[in-house]
Amino acid sequence: MGRHTGNRDVVTKLQKALEDFLADQRTAAEKDPEWKKATAGATKEEVEEEVGCGCEDCRIASQLLGNIY
Repeated sequence: MGRHTGNRDVVTKLQKALEDFLADQRTAAEKDPEWKKATAGATKEEVEEEVGCGCEDCRIASQLLGNIY
């Protein structure tokens, strides 16, 4: 059973907020020397596949991204 409440604007803003959060986390991680050390042994593809910085919050945000309707 689906429920249409007309909250598309809210969902759109929420999705955008998740995207912005992940991008901000990634930007901060790329400047962090410890993150650089942790990803030093990974291939370029593995690093690119990592969502955000790879922390639990980023994993949860990536799961929600695109799954909230």
